[in-house]
Amino acid sequence: MKMLGNSSCGILPMQKRLLYRTCILPIALYRFNLWFFKGAPIIKNINELKKMQCKAAFWITGAFQTSPSDSIEAIVGLIPITLHMRKLNGRYYLRYGSILSTHTINSLLDPQHAKNHPPHKTATSKLTDKQQFNLKSPIKDVNERLNGIRECFNPFFPFFLQVQE
Repeated sequence: MKMLGNSSCGILPMQKRLLYRTCILPIALYRFNLWFFKGAPIIKNINELKKMQCKAAFWITGAFQTSPSDSIEAIVGLIPITLHMRKLNGRYYLRYGSILSTHTINSLLDPQHAKNHPPHKTATSKLTDKQQFNLKSPIKDVNERLNGIRECFNPFFPFFLQVQE
C-alpha cells in the first residue's frame, strides 16, 4: 500500500480511505465474530486491530507519527474499530432471525427460536443453570439477542377511520 501513495504523490487520501475500507477491513475482520462475544478474552486481538487502523489513518493522511491517533482517525472519517465490530456483530445477530427453519443452528437455540426444529442434545435450553452461567459462546449471545427482539406492529389508523364508541 505504501507504494500506491505517500504524503507528496500517488493516490488521493479519499482513494486511500476507500482502499482501506473496502479491501483491508473486510480481510482483517473476517470471522471476527468467532472470538468477539461476551466474556471472551479479546483485549489482545482488539489492540492489534487498533494498531492496524492507526497505521492506516496515518498512511491515509500522511500525518506525523507523533500526532494523536484518535484525532487522525476522526479526521479521516474512520469510526473506532470496537464500534465497527459492535455494528457488524449486531447485524450478525439479527441475521440469525432470518435463517431458514431447516438450518442446523436452530437446533442449538431456545425452543421459541428453533422454528419447530428438534433440539440438539447440547442445545442451550437443555443446559443446567450453572452450565448456562458458565457458557461463553456466540450461540449464547445470539439466543440472548433474539430474546430481546420483539416483533410488533401497531397499525396506524387516521382519526377519521377510528370507530367512535
